[in-house]
Amino acid sequence: MSLKIIKIDPKVARIAFAVAAIICIAAAYLTVRWHFANVVATRLDAERPESKIVADWLVSIAPNDPQTHFAAAAILERTFDTGDLERSLAEYEKAASLSPDDFRLWLHIARARSLVDDIAGAEAAFRRAAELAPNYTAVNWAYGNFLVRQGSFDEGFAMLARAAERNADYSRAAVTTAMQIFDGSIADTRRVLGDTESTNASLALYLAAEKRFAEAADAWSRVNTGDKKRIVDGEKLLSQFITEKQYRAAAGMYADLNPQSETPVIGQLTNGGFESEVKLRNAGLFEWNLGDGVHPQIGLSEAQKRGGRFSLAMAFSTFESSGFRVLSQTVAVEPGAVYEFEGFYRFDMKSTAKFKFEIADLVTGVIGATEPFAMAGDWTTMRARFTVPAVSDGVIIRFVREGCSGPTCPMNGRIFLDDLSLRRL
Repeated sequence: MSLKIIKIDPKVARIAFAVAAIICIAAAYLTVRWHFANVVATRLDAERPESKIVADWLVSIAPNDPQTHFAAAAILERTFDTGDLERSLAEYEKAASLSPDDFRLWLHIARARSLVDDIAGAEAAFRRAAELAPNYTAVNWAYGNFLVRQGSFDEGFAMLARAAERNADYSRAAVTTAMQIFDGSIADTRRVLGDTESTNASLALYLAAEKRFAEAADAWSRVNTGDKKRIVDGEKLLSQFITEKQYRAAAGMYADLNPQSETPVIGQLTNGGFESEVKLRNAGLFEWNLGDGVHPQIGLSEAQKRGGRFSLAMAFSTFESSGFRVLSQTVAVEPGAVYEFEGFYRFDMKSTAKFKFEIADLVTGVIGATEPFAMAGDWTTMRARFTVPAVSDGVIIRFVREGCSGPTCPMNGRIFLDDLSLRRL
């Protein structure tokens, strides 16, 4: 096969090369300009006074980039000027025409149309966003709120419920909205949002804040025990109940949130026989608590016990009045009921102070006390009968000291406690 050589006129070759070079330079210029505009648009600070001018310039140098139109729309929307709102909407719509499958742009269009009172157009934009991203929480939340504002409660709350399933913050907001719209009706709120774990968890928080404690406790009881820490801020709810002195309900919540601890029982002391350790710090509300101080020294004794394996030993060796720490336990009880506190002690102390247990109502004050301890080498009974005020459902049982009014208060010796109990009469 013979090789043919095609000769090109040098003048034509120079022209072709020049045209190709111009095309490459133009393409490079347009590409660089587009990328420059895109990068600047994504980093544009809408708070700066010149941002509006910069946004207009970016649109002019990259008119086919949806990002520049989006940046301009976002800046124009913030001015809330009527003319700028209309321009903002136009820029959002231009961005969507360049990137029609981006659901986020349709959400912005929906909001922008709402701002200019184009309700039908806003709904159409929301519907388009929902078609593009039917399972996205942001879409369901925004569209659902729009429908609720338009009075389409069932459809709107159904979308809010889907968003709430994935986000606890959305759940709380949805419950608040529903309770306000339906005048505090729990039944209607559950009807539109569903009788679900997240709905009931959020209802518990809402109702507690409204001081509807019995209903809050019922909502809490509908949440699966294993999900309570995951779904709701249970510690916050427990704190609300304790602050408002709702101790019976708080006892159940405490048990749910602290499954590793001994379950508190209404009308009963926890660890009254001291078979478990008394924590020196960070004890739970319904456990034995030690106040701040340095004496007495406290520990379990296996040598001196009345029942079970251990008793509680208290060792004193001080002349100072300050530093005494109180041993106490909060107990949930029935309002208006009569109870008897009973326990056993051994007492070998040299002190001018008096030691005893007292029972204080958590609303009104001290409602009962044992007799001061007497010298006792063997186990001796102590008792105190008390009536819980009708306005209270919690008491605190505490080991106290009396008779130390000055800076010095000699205390030397030991006290043993065992088999403390509470029974309703």
